[in-house]
Amino acid sequence: MNKLFNRNKMLMILFGIIVLILLIGFSMADRDSTTKAEQFTADATAGTQTVIGAPLNFVGNIFSTISKSFGALEENEKLQAKLDMLPQMEADIERLEAENEELREALDVSSKREYDTTAARVISRSPDQWLDSFTIDKGESDGLTEGMAVMTTEGLIGTVRRANGGSSYIEMLTTSVSQNNLSVEIMHDDEPVYGNISRYDNERNLLVVENIKNRSGLEEGDEVFTSGLVGDFPEGLIIGTVVEVENDEYGLSQNAYVQLKSNVDDIDTVFVLNRSPESMED
Repeated sequence: MNKLFNRNKMLMILFGIIVLILLIGFSMADRDSTTKAEQFTADATAGTQTVIGAPLNFVGNIFSTISKSFGALEENEKLQAKLDMLPQMEADIERLEAENEELREALDVSSKREYDTTAARVISRSPDQWLDSFTIDKGESDGLTEGMAVMTTEGLIGTVRRANGGSSYIEMLTTSVSQNNLSVEIMHDDEPVYGNISRYDNERNLLVVENIKNRSGLEEGDEVFTSGLVGDFPEGLIIGTVVEVENDEYGLSQNAYVQLKSNVDDIDTVFVLNRSPESMED
């Protein structure tokens, strides 16, 4: 009984192998069409792949969308940061353009003078001495010495009171110390009228020029220059404009009130005048 069962089993296995070989050979043969079994197997496989692939593709698309969203958000943040910096960039450009214009004006003025100039920046100015002094970023190492005239692009503003190695202390015309013996000439009808700066009127924000001869004919609008007669200041440096003329208290001379050309509240770039020995002799 057992032998018979084993023999039948062996026959079935051999028959199965033969059928398998025939199927393989049949499927490898060149044919223009597929069998129903092959079609069923292919359709079932494709359907299975579609069913399995759909959720996978859906999840993949979600992750791809999220990733792109994070990338867009980061890019938007960068663009927003650049937009936030635009006002500062515009302010920097305006400031640099103003500084360049000041330097061009300084070079234009200095090119018309008979002396060398040293451009400098204001680096310190004390609020409690706003009308008295300030400090610049040039000193003895740049050839500056005590007594040199200091100008803005508009006109004379002060004098070097103390020169250090890399900086200098500038005393302004609005102080009483630097006004001592500062002789000026006021041009009226192309004729010079002489006087000297005595003080600065803090209430009116005007320089006071005294010792002007009577009946000088001075009037509003006459321009005031350094005379070059006293001290190391060159002749012809513009100081300001006459806004009022009056007789002194004794009636022996006249006083002139002068509006400075330079804006004492806005001093950023200045240039120091270095007179050559030849111009000093002249």
